Amino acid sequence: MSLTDCSPTVRKETLHTVSLVAPHLTLGATVLDIGCGEGWVAEEVARRGAAEVVTVDVVDVRRSRTLPFSLYDGVHLPFPDARFDVVMLNFVLHHVPNERKVALLSEALRVTRRKVFILEDTPTTALDRFVSRRHGEAYRRKIASDAPFGFLTPNEWLWLFRGMGLEAEATSLSRFCRSVAQPFARAAFVVRKPARTAAVGNSPLAGDESSPGLGLAG
Repeated sequence: MSLTDCSPTVRKETLHTVSLVAPHLTLGATVLDIGCGEGWVAEEVARRGAAEVVTVDVVDVRRSRTLPFSLYDGVHLPFPDARFDVVMLNFVLHHVPNERKVALLSEALRVTRRKVFILEDTPTTALDRFVSRRHGEAYRRKIASDAPFGFLTPNEWLWLFRGMGLEAEATSLSRFCRSVAQPFARAAFVVRKPARTAAVGNSPLAGDESSPGLGLAG
């Protein structure tokens, strides 16, 4: 099965995500997709010219199985330091309990050579928060987990990054960027690897429950 066999909604959402991450990928890049889900984004990134795309997740729900995949414990990524050019976390971090977000981000920074790309739902209204909560609960049922989850606003994400000693490039996305039926707040963040990863510290949220033609940069 390939992306062309998927529903129009899945194709549109996948291509939208890839359009956001593509400017950060040089032709021949090595990429890690953490929390790859069904695997369509990783497959499309590979199809567009990445030299290597590796996927990991805490559960295996892939429908695309063409790329290397590993299950991992959600804590320690099974890769050496600076293994990949870019690490992606697409709509993943809100599924991670707040007290474990910093640890996962630190691991992502450890295994990247350049940057971490993050795409997130960032609820700012009551409707956003209600839909996000329902989404989080539904995903927990899907993977048979009772662990907590946490959606953050754009400012809360920036606060978290700064608490780690990081400055992220933040881009707010149109509420209708994926579907007129899902007019929810979303944002993309790019975190560049510090000169010394040891400088990445604890965030205030730690412990808080509350190329051309290819679509890749040349």
